[in-house]
Amino acid sequence: MKLHSIPLGNTLLRLMATSLLGLALGGCSTKLPSTSLQSIQIQAAVNANQNAATALDLVFVYDSNALPLLPKTGSDWFDQKAALMASLATSLDVLSLQIPAISTLNLPQERAFPDRYKKAIGVYSYANYVKPGGQLMANLTPYGSVVIQLTPDTILIQGQEPLGLFKNLFSRPTAK
Repeated sequence: MKLHSIPLGNTLLRLMATSLLGLALGGCSTKLPSTSLQSIQIQAAVNANQNAATALDLVFVYDSNALPLLPKTGSDWFDQKAALMASLATSLDVLSLQIPAISTLNLPQERAFPDRYKKAIGVYSYANYVKPGGQLMANLTPYGSVVIQLTPDTILIQGQEPLGLFKNLFSRPTAK
């Protein structure tokens, strides 16, 4: 029987390099950046939502598996809300608001965000408008501050870039 010598140094080095590469790639594929949202101002105009109080839900999502399950419109969200909250209980927090016409609400000063909101990988708003067909879901995730304007027939969203550390993460490069 003939014995072969195996250069242990090279094999050990390759094994360590492969292990480190696997750990690095594995960690990158599952971690999404969390929101940098710091404030939301909701402004309801005269005759907003045809002069009816507007149900507005802010949905804070913590699990990427929940993202594809979220409806695309406010009317679908409110139709499916109870079932989604039951099935995704630990994956999201919902801040439910009633906004009357001719009012302004500042968050989190007048109504607190959920305790774990800074860990949210997605923040979305859903409005239940009287108008048939509802309003589209709005993605608030990339903004530091947001103004939501409720008008008679639609919703307008204005977002500002995050301040501080998150500014570079979410901002777009500008042409010079």
